[in-house]
Amino acid sequence: MNGDMDDFIEGSARRYILSLSSRYDELLPPSQDLALVLGRLEYLQRAHPSARDIMLGIGLCRLAIGEPRASEPLEYLSLHATSPIARFFLLLTRLRFGAHDRTFGELRAFLREVAVVYEHVAFVVFSILSGAHRCGGWCAMQPDGRIVIGLEDGTDNDDIRWRHDDTEYQAELRLVGGFGGFSVYEITNFELPSHLPAIHVLHNGRDMLGSALESRTIWRCEGFVEGSSEGLTGWFRHPNNLASVDHVWVRAADGDTLLFDGVLGDVATDFLVAEKERTAFLIPWGDLAGVETPCVRVMDRFQQEFYGSPLDPLAGARYARAQAQWVARTFPTAYSKVTSPEFNQPFPALYTPQFAQQGLPAVCREARRNRVAVIIPVYKGYEVTKECIELALQWRGPDERLVVINDFSPDPRIVDFLETVAGQEGITVLCNARNRGFTYSANRGLREVGGDEDAILLNSDTIPPPGWIGKLRDAIYRAPDIGTATPLSNAATIFSYPRNDGNNPIPSYDEVVELSSMLEEIGNAEIVEVPTGHGFCMYIRAECLHQTGVLREDVFAQGYGEENDFSRRAASLGWRHVVCLGTYVGHAEGQSFSAFKGDLIRRNLGLLNGLHPGYDRLVNEWQKRDPLHRFRRELDVRRLSQAVAGRHTVALMTHDREGGVHRFVQERALAIVEDGRIPLIISPCPADAPDGYPRWEVVPYLADDYPNIILSRRGPDLRELLLSLNCEKMEIHSYIGAGIKDIHWVSLFGLAYDVYLHDYSWFCPQITLVSHNNLYCGEPEASACETCVMDRGRATSDDTALSLLRELSTDILRRARAVIASCEDVATRYRRHIDVAIVLEQWEAPVTTQDIIFRPRHPTDIRRVLLIGAIGIEKGYDILLRLARYVASTGLPLRFSIVGFTCDDSRLLETGVVDITGRYAENELTSLIQMQHCDWGFLPAVWPETWSYVLTEFWRHKFPVVTFDIGAPAERIRMAGGGLVIPLHLPVASLANILLNPAHFIQS
Repeated sequence: MNGDMDDFIEGSARRYILSLSSRYDELLPPSQDLALVLGRLEYLQRAHPSARDIMLGIGLCRLAIGEPRASEPLEYLSLHATSPIARFFLLLTRLRFGAHDRTFGELRAFLREVAVVYEHVAFVVFSILSGAHRCGGWCAMQPDGRIVIGLEDGTDNDDIRWRHDDTEYQAELRLVGGFGGFSVYEITNFELPSHLPAIHVLHNGRDMLGSALESRTIWRCEGFVEGSSEGLTGWFRHPNNLASVDHVWVRAADGDTLLFDGVLGDVATDFLVAEKERTAFLIPWGDLAGVETPCVRVMDRFQQEFYGSPLDPLAGARYARAQAQWVARTFPTAYSKVTSPEFNQPFPALYTPQFAQQGLPAVCREARRNRVAVIIPVYKGYEVTKECIELALQWRGPDERLVVINDFSPDPRIVDFLETVAGQEGITVLCNARNRGFTYSANRGLREVGGDEDAILLNSDTIPPPGWIGKLRDAIYRAPDIGTATPLSNAATIFSYPRNDGNNPIPSYDEVVELSSMLEEIGNAEIVEVPTGHGFCMYIRAECLHQTGVLREDVFAQGYGEENDFSRRAASLGWRHVVCLGTYVGHAEGQSFSAFKGDLIRRNLGLLNGLHPGYDRLVNEWQKRDPLHRFRRELDVRRLSQAVAGRHTVALMTHDREGGVHRFVQERALAIVEDGRIPLIISPCPADAPDGYPRWEVVPYLADDYPNIILSRRGPDLRELLLSLNCEKMEIHSYIGAGIKDIHWVSLFGLAYDVYLHDYSWFCPQITLVSHNNLYCGEPEASACETCVMDRGRATSDDTALSLLRELSTDILRRARAVIASCEDVATRYRRHIDVAIVLEQWEAPVTTQDIIFRPRHPTDIRRVLLIGAIGIEKGYDILLRLARYVASTGLPLRFSIVGFTCDDSRLLETGVVDITGRYAENELTSLIQMQHCDWGFLPAVWPETWSYVLTEFWRHKFPVVTFDIGAPAERIRMAGGGLVIPLHLPVASLANILLNPAHFIQS
């Protein structure tokens, strides 16, 4: 790269870091060394792993300092976000490091899909990369819709043409300038058509690099609108066109009258952003038609409609006025002359009347079953749509048909597929002339339903199994007043399984069939009522549909909430809604408008609560009762019993916290699996109601998810489950979170068990033997322990008296098949308090330490000391802080790198001698350690640790370690070498002196 390009990159990086520093206080000023700034950015990314602005900063910094790994965050942003800047600087990264093997496809896609940014730099980049791939010319679209082309110097420019909609035009050119060996021209007689077709640009009859320009992608509009008391409010942007001028049009939905046309928001001047900012807008009622504003459509100047549109923004005001008139008529004065509204007030959701069966139409009480029409609106998601329709056709019965509505899909594959199936028996395909949204399309299908025909609303991203319609029909016809039935699914809010929050992976077709078959085997005919159906797959009885009417497309536009409104309207007419427990329909949720899901849900829930007061409370109370929990648990246990299939299980009783115990239990579970048995990890969880009893959560260590095996800690449920699952033995790893009394109860189940000693909680409620001064307490007499508990409380969250705690602990440990400790240090401390035989067993395989030694350093060299993990008070934070401040004040050549985090990063960072990476994933640890370029490690823990996974990591990475003379780490170093053990209560100056040259103290 030339100097101008390097200056552009560095200037961009510094300018961007300056903007970031206004949002993140931890950032250094960009005037400093960018390598230092990069370290802070990487630290910030670990604290904010999903922050795309930080990712872009990392990419720019790495590129500016010449680090090839600049491509990593830029590639991520290019794939997972709409980020023209990331894509542009990725091209610069490829260019800088000569990675031309990937640039052809990336450049072609960029030219086709993104409006030009930083044109004078961009023209050079386009030209150099085009030349590298022996392309004699390229084309691109400017932010205002003009087309520019680049031709290699000396190339004839007479035959430049463009084509769209099968019509070709001769180009008239104006020279812009020379860039990178190419001459760049603007096509002066081109005007972008409003319907945004693909634009082919040809030189001598051949498409140039970048042709066909995807103007619909370059000008793709993301927008959202809702009504407010002040006017129409929302946001919009053209994410692939950073410098576009943002027009908003408002048209009357009926008659298409233009009510508003304006440029809203400031024209962007700084394009250096991870993603284009949303332009917020407010169009006051006075700029429309005031109180007479009708139902409107809101769009950009290319008539691309915003989500939330169409909407009737003043419907609520008109509704409130009619309500007030109704009340005035019901409670008049002596001289009232009010106009009666055309409708009565609705029943609030909390007070829906329960109508008697005789109040229903006679036809509802008949046993006759109707034919079925399956309504499938289609927009995006080719693969899932194709699978859904093919499966629905495959499992269609003789009295069942499909009505598919193509909502002006932009995907030609979907259009072609629908044309292919349109001629098949049992399917009707309807096409919208423009994109109208889910609710309109669903209504178009529902209006095709016959008078004696039930309907199923089915999303195009669902996976229906064999027999699904029959099972839904069975659920509907269990009672004459059941109006809708919704099946279980992986992603269907209150109907979700296995997790009831819908946070489940998308199942394969085989998994859907397996679950559906299991539900059929269970054969649960129970009627479970719900406050609302779910439109992903909702069976609607014909009489319910025709009495209630179709969905409200004037309120709910593209979707979310329309089926809830329908359900509450139907409930007001006496219809019930139920769960179908006989089938399972998969759901690949959010294919069509996931980017707007949050806004639509928020807006439409507000509208829903306005239309049906108390709706949120109704649903929340149902969720608190969770009538489906018992059924989900039964299904989990049945699936688990099949997975166990006669093998032995092992119960691992553990706590509800992170840390070393959690890691050890996971490793024990893996070892048990390798031994041919199935581990059941059992931990405490809170009560499911304020007046309930705490529970156990049982999580099998298997690939599948069983999140509903939640059992009361009172009574025989856990014991019965363990016996039914062929439990061979238990391992008790902790009582923390459950309490010593509940673990004592478990120990009386009659199952053999071992106890593992991971800490000192069995006799010390502080867990770590640390006293009021945050140092090792010295294990005093019981009376001193009582005082400590009174002063400091219990870190175990168990209020059992100390004497009873030790009594129950002793009973549990003495009846155990084996009590296991990691080393003699732990065993010795336990024997002081509990007279029990203890078996020694290392938590991990030994690490060879013969060649792990402290190597001498020149006195003036800066020593870098490594710390790993989460450094809290017991792990030596206070000592580390005093040490860092001392080093900073004295200027000692000592620096500290923490791969992990602390209980207070900011105070350590302020010293200027500590670097902190932040939280890390397990697979990042090795690379992060290597990046620190440290000399030796430091374990500053001030409590007698019972093991230390961190010490093992130091040794695995060939770092000798300095640690205090307390606990398992000191014992391990004495036995194996690989470090230096020092007194616990050293002055900070002596500690710094040792860390400067540990080898000297080993020799002495």
